[in-house]
Amino acid sequence: MVTKFVSFVFSHLDRQLQSSSALAPGSKRRMLPPTPTRTTQIYLLVLLLAISLVTLAHFHPATSFSLPLLPTPDDGAVYGAVKSYPTYSRESDNRHLTQDECTNRFPDLYREADRAQRLYKKRGGITKEMVEEAEKDNGNARLVILNNKLFVKTYKGGINTRTQAAMAQVHRTVMTSPEPLPDIEFVIQTSDAGNGKYPHFALDREAEQEEIWLMPDFGFYSWPEPGVGAYTEVRAKALAYEQNLGLRLDDELNVIHSSWENKTEKLFWRGSPMVEVRQDLLRASRDQPWSDVKELNWGAVNKDEEEKMKNNGDLRTPAEHCQYQFLAHVEGWAYSGRLKYLQQCRSVIVAHPLKYIQHYHHLLNSNENDPNQNIVEVPLPLEENLPGVMEKLLDPMNREKVERIADNSWRQLREGWISPAANECYYRYALRAYASVQKFQPSLENRAVPYESFLLMGSTHWDPH
Repeated sequence: MVTKFVSFVFSHLDRQLQSSSALAPGSKRRMLPPTPTRTTQIYLLVLLLAISLVTLAHFHPATSFSLPLLPTPDDGAVYGAVKSYPTYSRESDNRHLTQDECTNRFPDLYREADRAQRLYKKRGGITKEMVEEAEKDNGNARLVILNNKLFVKTYKGGINTRTQAAMAQVHRTVMTSPEPLPDIEFVIQTSDAGNGKYPHFALDREAEQEEIWLMPDFGFYSWPEPGVGAYTEVRAKALAYEQNLGLRLDDELNVIHSSWENKTEKLFWRGSPMVEVRQDLLRASRDQPWSDVKELNWGAVNKDEEEKMKNNGDLRTPAEHCQYQFLAHVEGWAYSGRLKYLQQCRSVIVAHPLKYIQHYHHLLNSNENDPNQNIVEVPLPLEENLPGVMEKLLDPMNREKVERIADNSWRQLREGWISPAANECYYRYALRAYASVQKFQPSLENRAVPYESFLLMGSTHWDPH
């Protein structure tokens, strides 16, 4: 079909060229310049041919012809040379699932939203006065969803671009929903630790902080300040790094070829020893043959290579963490935002019992007797318990089990519960759960502005100019 079409176009083009150079009767042979009309026809035919070939190549199922419109990585490319980042499971990136599709695909994801909904239903619901108090009590922004559009009532900033990222995430959740969201009015809080006795949407909570609603943290949108970038970018680069280590998967995410044997057989961590549990990790790992655990000196991160290495400034990208078989996770002042990035690698996460809860933490499985285990939990103190745990993980007799933990983390978390699709599903579910216990009708009083205008102006108030 393609051959016949191409032959037809070229034969027609040839006739056009011949007719444009035809001899007048009785005249001497000389080449006549094509007329403007014929020249235009020739250009249009060439353009039609190019468009047709591209269309057939990309959409006709029987066509083997292809055009490399985008560069693709070859097997021998180094990480920094990768030009495009493939994904194996397109459904994990599908942000447009319906409510029914979400609950069918991720049935166990919504425990935190259900918990908060039950609490406020038992207490009689969420009143407007409670939202007013939430705004006063360390609220960073007050948002309204009305007629399926996002508005900003108040904006108080926060640490770096956290609040902007959290707001952008709400907007994306609204815009990608195939079904309208209910009218709601709520306050988001973007400090390290969720706090207060009012219905905030926060990044994390402690077990006793029952009043807090949990949202996917700002890093699921983007975290530019430490050089992490957009969540989608982290996912793509981590996948590319794993591929460069030899990982090959089929369409069902079954491992065709593992990257495990090409990973460094050590426990990796870089960070600031700001709290005791991090200092405990440094003590536990000191002079151990399985350790690549070091303090990170942020003051040296932007120095030249020699100064960085001399002064502990070797900051690694999230994707570069995938070089290691074992990745340590420890909390900071509150929760640590790096866990979701570590879970982009097909590596084993080694953590202590977590004090701060995020929206998906109930899905972390550290049960050593469960074939679905997806994380390794080390009791505190780490100085006492970590060496023994690492000895077991590095035992060749345990390799199959250890690699299964890494594979479970990849499948269940990266491609499942913390995928872009799951994040949108959870957020929409939580917003609907909140709306079901809201006892007032949201409004745009006090000059709420459309999110699009806020995005351009960076404020809810400005003088016309």
